[in-house]
Amino acid sequence: MSESRLQAEIFKWVWNTYPQLRRCFFHVPNGGKRGKVEAVHMKAIGVVAGIPDLLLIYNSRIFAFEVKSQTGTLSDEQKKVHEAWKKQGVNVVIIRTFEEFKNIIMHILSVQI
Repeated sequence: MSESRLQAEIFKWVWNTYPQLRRCFFHVPNGGKRGKVEAVHMKAIGVVAGIPDLLLIYNSRIFAFEVKSQTGTLSDEQKKVHEAWKKQGVNVVIIRTFEEFKNIIMHILSVQI
């Protein structure tokens, strides 16, 4: 399964299963191909390479999820962001399957409630 398809399934499941998380679970559209002018503009307004794919704000905490295919690897920028966020106490998890994500989110909700 592609990363974007997995991410879409994850988002749809959270939106439909946990309405209390709506607007607190989201994707920051930080990636994609852009022309040089747009890339310079986006960087100037705060786009940072390597930001995780999905973020969850829950009970005053931030959880970050990097969605990867079974063979996908982290870029150097993703590694730097993950390291910096972990130093700030943000949980950054690499997700490769829907079931893996489902188990993690249910654990977060059960521990945090």
